[in-house]
Amino acid sequence: MILKCYVLDDMPAIVRIIKTFCEETPLTSFAGGESDVKKGLDMLLNGKVEADIIFLDIEMPGVSGLDLIEPLSRVGAVILISAHKEFGEQAFERGAMGYIFKPFDLKKFQDTICRVFDKIRDQNALKLNSPVPFYYLPLEGRDNRTRLKAKEIVYAEATGNFTVIYMTTGAEHICSLNLTQLSTLLAPPHFIRISRSYTINMEKVISYDANDVYMDNGKVFPFGSKFRPEFIRLIRQSGMLY
Repeated sequence: MILKCYVLDDMPAIVRIIKTFCEETPLTSFAGGESDVKKGLDMLLNGKVEADIIFLDIEMPGVSGLDLIEPLSRVGAVILISAHKEFGEQAFERGAMGYIFKPFDLKKFQDTICRVFDKIRDQNALKLNSPVPFYYLPLEGRDNRTRLKAKEIVYAEATGNFTVIYMTTGAEHICSLNLTQLSTLLAPPHFIRISRSYTINMEKVISYDANDVYMDNGKVFPFGSKFRPEFIRLIRQSGMLY
């Protein structure tokens, strides 16, 4: 697994250093960097760049990196960069995966990458080995929530304010939850939303390309542009993409 790294630091020299270190580290590649906070956030939060690790400066003009940990953690693992050790506890409390002090050399960089790599691998192994066997969902025409086997759900399709759930058995169930609500239950790493219309079971994916996902039942679904980066990040962090 190669980790794509993105840097958000108002000092261009730091961006250049991390780029060089990424190129000298077998576990990493350089996905890009930005010294302008607004531009960098736009790239990351709107899916314009794929990143497994985000190096984030704490002290930037008009914003604290500490306040950006939570939203950026939904994109990738955050490693805070700072010349001050006193921010370390706050950084980890807010969800940072790593903390690196300025100035740093290649060895410190690689040691931090290895620690974060191990955390990502362990987290994903735990998730993948702890599948949810059943979901209890509100289905049309039934008074009580109905149990569906997770492994039998192939995909879910948005239909107005409802969702149609398609099963390996050929059954189709109309769920009273909309796709956004349902996708909080059918969530990574076993399920993932790939567009405004579809959430799919990752175990049923046989291949994908730049535009589409191909399912084992012959269905082909187009990616929504803002959803593809999360799909790629999931399979990359799960060790399914090298």
